Amino acid sequence: MKVGERLLGKKIAKAHPPHGDIQLVRLEAVVSFTCSRCAQTKTARSVAVRGDGLFCNGCYGNMQASAPEQDQAPRGSTNLLPRASSSPSVGDVQPSLPETGDPERVVVEELDSGLPHSVVNTGLTVEWKFYVRAEHLLHGTCPVPAEMATRAAPHEPLDLTFLRGRHRIRVLDEQTGVRLQVRGGETLLTGLVWQPFVLPGTRVSVRWDTWKKLRLAYTPLDEPVVFGGTVVRYAHDPRIMTRELAAFDARVDRVEELVLIALRELGYLDEKGRALLPREALIRNTLERAQQERPARKKIYGAVERLLSRGVLTWERGSVNQAGMLHYPARHGETPVRLLCYTPTLRPAEREDLRNDESAAYSVSAHRVAGHLMRIGHLGKGASAEARAAYREDHQRAGLAGPHELPRGYTYVREHDRGV
Repeated sequence: MKVGERLLGKKIAKAHPPHGDIQLVRLEAVVSFTCSRCAQTKTARSVAVRGDGLFCNGCYGNMQASAPEQDQAPRGSTNLLPRASSSPSVGDVQPSLPETGDPERVVVEELDSGLPHSVVNTGLTVEWKFYVRAEHLLHGTCPVPAEMATRAAPHEPLDLTFLRGRHRIRVLDEQTGVRLQVRGGETLLTGLVWQPFVLPGTRVSVRWDTWKKLRLAYTPLDEPVVFGGTVVRYAHDPRIMTRELAAFDARVDRVEELVLIALRELGYLDEKGRALLPREALIRNTLERAQQERPARKKIYGAVERLLSRGVLTWERGSVNQAGMLHYPARHGETPVRLLCYTPTLRPAEREDLRNDESAAYSVSAHRVAGHLMRIGHLGKGASAEARAAYREDHQRAGLAGPHELPRGYTYVREHDRGV
């Protein structure tokens, strides 16, 4: 398959070289499909194709890792990893590792797209959990498992209740018309108005009972934390927040910002929300994603060096398998590779972070949220003119260097107070 062709109704934005009879492609927008290997419904941009079969990114990596070695390497080349720069790096304190080959061969497994998990069906109730994604916030939707999709009456309004722990949250006045609908072959709850404190990555527990009653519950943390500059009060997945909530947690210039966004958007994510990529893959993708005037490669190298010298980025060791699938920490028997690592700031929330905490009528939820970027490009969405103007104004007011233009694929949410 080639770039520009269509698969599942979407154009192919990137086509990896075939491995035998299977090829991994990246689409211009997310799609839902059933993996022919694990039989799970996936919503992602990366799809592996073999004949009439479609495979998720994870199964593709496992298939390639277990395939005979002669079938794994791309034709004409056995080099899967990016070539290290010959110039010394500030902060490059690790010994040289064998990094040779094409950065195109590094594949990062994508996160799930907020699919239901931990599903319990008692016959009278169906319970499940999921992590909120930017898509849910933008479209006012909630994923549902097949156990509900096959039993609930479509288009019938549901009685909705929100809980914080065991405490009921007042339903917003606009919270009407919540019902089950099929969109793009996927069954979803639609018509939701998410509370303003809900961030991408927030964990939600859902219970549906007596056919019309629906309960969505958030689990408060024992102590609020500040993750990447944003106050977080509820159980969450740090990986999703790193991917979709690009808050300003470091004063950086424009090129450094582009580097950090590319790393957070495309890097391998561990359970702590750290994002990792080989340097050459990061630089190449920063160039590809630069909007309007692309910075010179030399400037991107300089930005990486400055981020390393200030400790915003660090060096870590990872590995890749024969299919070029990136792993961290390094796995035994795989080719080692040096990785640039972004670690989001995480600290307990202080009084100034919770400045309205004592006086608020419902103090556990009132807080200040820093201005932040939210990733929407993978949803086929673009930022509004208002978001671009707000970002330009705030970026300039903060004294940040370089063009004050909103990065491609993101929208901007201004600093504001949140509370119920």
